[in-house]
Amino acid sequence: MKEKLNANAQAVLEMVRAATNHPTASEVYDAVKVVRPQIGLASVYRILHSLVEQEYIKELRHSDDTCRYDGHISRHDHAICTDCGALLDVPINIPLTQEMLENAARATGIELTSHELRLYGRCPACSQKHTQLQHEHV
Repeated sequence: MKEKLNANAQAVLEMVRAATNHPTASEVYDAVKVVRPQIGLASVYRILHSLVEQEYIKELRHSDDTCRYDGHISRHDHAICTDCGALLDVPINIPLTQEMLENAARATGIELTSHELRLYGRCPACSQKHTQLQHEHV
């Protein structure tokens, strides 16, 4: 059951929902501190944990074990830049049949409750930098 949010929690929630970059706890803290100067970093961590538990937001674990937060809680997929680590929402639905998902779950021995597809590659900015570096070395 979702609890009524106090002013600090509401500020954290609004920041995460407004963000387009899937912020880390530290980035949330830096942004919220502007509007709630008395808030502490430990409070932000506690609030983020509570918001995830109450399903106001989603926690996304990165391959380097950092956590990022997503205010877009409906099921969607992500793309991760292998150069800069940017975490991007995939703006289209990638259709996978229930049979494919069940087969993958069965192969790992888990009972499927939900899924998220993650695509890995270079984001547009890193691709452009990579192309420029290649041209400079030719």
